[in-house]
Amino acid sequence: MKSDYKLQFRFFFKLLWVCVFALLYSFGGIEFKWIRRFLAPVWLTLGMFTFSGNWKVIFYLPLQIAALHLGYGAEIVWQKVLKRLLYAFANAQASIVLIFSSDKRFIFSFLLHNILCISAIVILGVFNPLNARGEELAIGFIIGFMPMFMPKEKDV
Repeated sequence: MKSDYKLQFRFFFKLLWVCVFALLYSFGGIEFKWIRRFLAPVWLTLGMFTFSGNWKVIFYLPLQIAALHLGYGAEIVWQKVLKRLLYAFANAQASIVLIFSSDKRFIFSFLLHNILCISAIVILGVFNPLNARGEELAIGFIIGFMPMFMPKEKDV
């Protein structure tokens, strides 16, 4: 199989891995918080290690676990916005440690991840354009998408 086909399948499997992360994240929003706070970030970090082969991605795990422990619910809109901003910022900043396992384009990926996380978490969480299940699945996907693709690929 040609190298381009191998790469295409690797990226496809990375997307599937992120989809499982998003599913775990959203399941943790239904009942069992430990699924979101522990199992989902372990799954994502394991995927980053599997596809990159770089043990340094392990440093992402404690930061992501800490970020997922932050509360983001409130009744008053301005409090909801502030809590969501903090939650989004913490989740976006957790990926800063991936700079040690990434290539020169990391800063652009990191900036894009920050923009996506902060805007999606605040807009989806405060203005509720989706129902709760769709919102959590989308937020989980956005939290996991860029970090999965940030670490430099091992040779195919």
